[in-house]
Amino acid sequence: MFKHIIRILQFVVCASMSFLPLTGLADDAATFYVLNSQKGLSSDNVWQITQLRDGRMVVMTDRSVDVYNGRRFNSIQIDTALYMPLPDYTGETRLFTDADDHLWMKRKKRLYCFDLRTMKQHKEDGWTASDVFIDSYVCKWLSDGKRLHGNPACKALPLPSEACRLQDIADVGDTIYAFFETGMLVAYRKDGSVLFRSKAYGQEQASQYLLTSLVVKGFDGCIYQVRSGHHGSILLAFDTHSRRWRTLLTSDKMMHTLTATPTGWLYVTTPDGYLRLNPVTGQQETFKELHLPDGSMLSTGINTVLLDREGGIWLGTYQNGLLYSSPLSGLFATRPIDISVFPILTDIYLHSQPLEVFQNYDGKQILTVTPPYVSHLDFDYDQNSLAFQFSTMNYVRPRSTCYRYRFSGDGNQWHTVSADSVPRLVDDNGVFYLPLVGLSPGHYTLEVMATTNPGHWDKRNVRRITFTIRPPWWQSPVAFAFYILGAGMLVFFCFRLYRRRLERQNREALLMEQVRRLAEQVNQYEHAEAMVVLSEPKPTPDPSDEKEPPAPEPTEQEKEFMARATQLVEQHIGDSQYGVEQLAADLNMERTGLYKKLTALMQQSPVFFIRSIRLHRAANMLRRGDKSIAEISELTGFSSPSYFTKCFMKEFGCRPSEYPGK
Repeated sequence: MFKHIIRILQFVVCASMSFLPLTGLADDAATFYVLNSQKGLSSDNVWQITQLRDGRMVVMTDRSVDVYNGRRFNSIQIDTALYMPLPDYTGETRLFTDADDHLWMKRKKRLYCFDLRTMKQHKEDGWTASDVFIDSYVCKWLSDGKRLHGNPACKALPLPSEACRLQDIADVGDTIYAFFETGMLVAYRKDGSVLFRSKAYGQEQASQYLLTSLVVKGFDGCIYQVRSGHHGSILLAFDTHSRRWRTLLTSDKMMHTLTATPTGWLYVTTPDGYLRLNPVTGQQETFKELHLPDGSMLSTGINTVLLDREGGIWLGTYQNGLLYSSPLSGLFATRPIDISVFPILTDIYLHSQPLEVFQNYDGKQILTVTPPYVSHLDFDYDQNSLAFQFSTMNYVRPRSTCYRYRFSGDGNQWHTVSADSVPRLVDDNGVFYLPLVGLSPGHYTLEVMATTNPGHWDKRNVRRITFTIRPPWWQSPVAFAFYILGAGMLVFFCFRLYRRRLERQNREALLMEQVRRLAEQVNQYEHAEAMVVLSEPKPTPDPSDEKEPPAPEPTEQEKEFMARATQLVEQHIGDSQYGVEQLAADLNMERTGLYKKLTALMQQSPVFFIRSIRLHRAANMLRRGDKSIAEISELTGFSSPSYFTKCFMKEFGCRPSEYPGK
């Protein structure tokens, strides 16, 4: 019976422990997973660790800055010549990240800056600050030795000269706490006024801990500080409520880094391992050996410690890279876990190739920042097959990671995927791969969420990416503007051509009307003269009707000339090539002389004279009626029946078929 009770109690204790909040607890039985150079870390000599806002881990090694996104490491090589002077800082390596995604590394009077968005090291020109600090709001504070300034929400803080160099700051609520190398603490209001001053120890102890200060805010309203010097280190606690100091631990060995857990435990790294301390009870344990997944043990060599947001413990070592342990790693694989994770964009693929390959695709730079910081992208119309890859910092059980996404190109509906539901999209490592193929030109939005509990989605942790696929140049707004302009110009020119054609037709019609009237007048004169030439009787004019005297009778010589000319035309009446040139030559005259003489005698040109004789001969033939119109036109020298008909109508006012007597 007693054994059953013991088993029940053990079960209750184990069950209650499984529901404890994430505390980052680690003991000598905890198993640490290894992330070293064999897994992509640039060096196994780790100096410092910090965590970014999206959960990624930043690792400072002796060679480079490595950023771990849950899938792989990305590195920035450290250029030791590219630094800014920091005369007031004499301590060891410290890492800070600001609101502009810059990583700052302080190390023995030098300041290095790394842009995490572009993964490049850079140096700020005109740097004059003697020290730099970052508060919990990731605002940057600069010290010139006399004042501390930089946060827009606060005024510049005056630094007391008797306190010597400023080593650390911490903000709790609206109060800024400044820690100086003499052990003095000065609390400031936001308006820059001093709230109070306090001192951790006397002058004798102050001289022992002048090298390095490390401040960490606890979850119990206390600020914990590790101070180090040539003769060892001291661990202090300052209660912001009672404004009192407590000495928690002193050691003749160097304390490297410090972190606090939500349950109040402190973890401190030392050359002998790491130390776990309860600041309330004073209980402490030192762990000199760590269990590795392969069953081996790691002894000492621990340089830095960090508690991440998921409650996991990260340890940096001198020779073994990174070690990681989680309080959730001991749970059954079937038991659901619920930790806060954020979807991290790790890669973007264009035509199944990483986008980094196309940094200068067609001479254009597509990606200006690393994928975790991408918010908008622009692609050409032929770059319309994309894929986005996401991961999370779920180290405990990555296969349990679930994703939700919605894409404006497929109806903007939320879709939930996991390794169990859609293996092709989410693999066993919790990596989400979303292909988008054959997209039409337009604007798109992709939103992604991640969780370890499908029943709970944190809408605050939505990764949103917008991108535009530009239309081809012939479909662009500029092209359409040119199309409209070209169409307008074409319509304008067509209208101009139409107007010119109408004007030309009007002018031609007016000219033809004038020619017709002139031809009628000429035909009347030619007809009258032809009657004279052919000796047709003329009606005797009535003297009472004439207002002008009659024209003089031609002389015998002139009559002989007209008879000779008429005879020549009659002789060549069937020759269509016989014209003015031949008639003038037969009369032994110049063309101009013939024109003047015929015009003077008959008031008609040689052309009309010849044509009139031909037409009158044709009229005679029509009256006889023994030949067709086509035969008559050929016998009288006309080139075609149609031309003959046209000339006949002008001469006699009717068609040949309508001529009287036919």
